[in-house]
Amino acid sequence: MYTIYRLSRNACLECLREPVYYLMLISALLMIGLFPYFAMFVFRQQIKLVVDSSMATTLLFGLFAAVLCSAQTISREMKNGTVLLLMSKPVTRLQFILSRMFGILISLTLFVFICNSATWLSVLVAKDQFRFSMPLILLYFGIILIAALYGGLRNYFSHKCFSAHATLAMALLYLPSAIIAQVIRSKELSDIVKLDPDCYLPPGSLIPSLILLFFAVWAMGMISSALATRLEIVGNLLVCLLIFVSGLVLHYFAAQLFGAGTVASMICTSIIPNWQLYWMADAMSAQIKIPFIYLIWAGFYSLFCAAAWGGWAYFLFQNNELARDTR
Repeated sequence: MYTIYRLSRNACLECLREPVYYLMLISALLMIGLFPYFAMFVFRQQIKLVVDSSMATTLLFGLFAAVLCSAQTISREMKNGTVLLLMSKPVTRLQFILSRMFGILISLTLFVFICNSATWLSVLVAKDQFRFSMPLILLYFGIILIAALYGGLRNYFSHKCFSAHATLAMALLYLPSAIIAQVIRSKELSDIVKLDPDCYLPPGSLIPSLILLFFAVWAMGMISSALATRLEIVGNLLVCLLIFVSGLVLHYFAAQLFGAGTVASMICTSIIPNWQLYWMADAMSAQIKIPFIYLIWAGFYSLFCAAAWGGWAYFLFQNNELARDTR
């Protein structure tokens, strides 16, 4: 277990050190931070626009991050022969693939955690369709600048990785900022709800929907890890996008073709995860509270998908030639 822990930690740090990982995170945060501004161009339901757009951004960029992390920690090490160095030590193939998958999941968890915390703060920025909170806007983008400054100072004085420390700084700053902003504006938001309920989304409705995004991105991480044992980053991304799009529509067409609840329909729908189970933006728009039991069942569903694709990853890696491009 200690070997898996050390290898998982190294795999996670390797993902966080990648400049592309940091650039994708910054791109997602900038988009989430700008959505309250675009909400000023719609009539009512500005909170719905911010939440839908932010969740979609987190989900899509989470897919890209999953492919990137799996390509950097699995495909590249198999290609350049680094895996042979690990195999020469008391490290089995099972330990290697498990540690890489755990490291990928940890880095994806951090990615989604930052985006979800930023989404919470961005929802508080959008007051109504005519104005937004300028102090919270400055706080939102100020966190990005402070984290970048911290990463730069750590890199200059201690020769530490800029992207890793900047990412960790944002993870430590966004959630407390969102909680403090929620507490400060609680009185103001209660007055707004009396006048216009559509201008306020309670945390009890937002947080369960954001938690489901963790499950979706974890499933994507396991799928990309399995594909990374045989495919490079471009092929991995194309197949993951195909699986993602298929998972959005396959269950509907399988029910229409074979009938809902039939064995053939269940077999088809068990191959690819149903991403619609993790998308609760429509439920929030209808002000439907997500029950806690739904989160539990969604977690078990994600665990089943992770176990299935994890077993498939081990099978592909067990029967794969290592360092196939080395001489």
